[in-house]
Amino acid sequence: MKKNNFKTLKILLTASILVNLTLFGFLGYKYLNNHVTAVSNKTLTNQSNDTQLKFFLGRNEVFTMLPNDSNEIIMLGNSLTHNFEWHEMFPDVTIKNRGINGDITLGVLQRLPEITESKPAKIFIEIGVNDIQQGFEVDEIILNYGNILKKIKSQSSTTKVYVQSILPTNLNLFGSDKNIEDIILDLNSKLEQLCIDHNITFIDLYATFNDNGKLKSQYDCGDHLHLNGDGYLAWCNYINSYIYE
Repeated sequence: MKKNNFKTLKILLTASILVNLTLFGFLGYKYLNNHVTAVSNKTLTNQSNDTQLKFFLGRNEVFTMLPNDSNEIIMLGNSLTHNFEWHEMFPDVTIKNRGINGDITLGVLQRLPEITESKPAKIFIEIGVNDIQQGFEVDEIILNYGNILKKIKSQSSTTKVYVQSILPTNLNLFGSDKNIEDIILDLNSKLEQLCIDHNITFIDLYATFNDNGKLKSQYDCGDHLHLNGDGYLAWCNYINSYIYE
């Protein structure tokens, strides 16, 4: 009897692994395809696209292996979210980091099932600066954001969602002749309106970190995009009331 149970378990485990491999292969294809075809002015080489894809799939696979908890608070975003230990600043709540370096709105949209599976209490979204870097238009980013909000609502209707604004950065970082400050301001303005339309809380981080269109030097880790320790402390202080409300 035990031998038969073990055999059955082995078959189920093998089937589960094959299903997961198929799922991640499909997800990977869609993610890479969206990166390549949706961007008219692609700035990444095929090699860096392949590296980013592998990193995206690897980190997302880690997320799928981790246990779900009740009343989770999810920090969802790109490297700005990824690079901080949120649970150490908010140790008395169940807060989880679901940031992926280099991620874009399409990436977040693709991996939402893992995010919403636990029916989290709250999701704090921070995404968009890499979309700008890769050449997405503001209206494309807003469309993706709208789909993210709709998908969260349909998959986890009780989750409270917070959209955090794009932070200021350095114009020269993107090697573009466009005024990055104007693009970010336009995107943040439309994000705020989108939140109003969806009855969702918009958190304006831009004003806290802005210095004439650039990231304040006291919060800059040195690359004019990512935050140092003081920057993350300022971020945590700003969202503290939202975490505990």
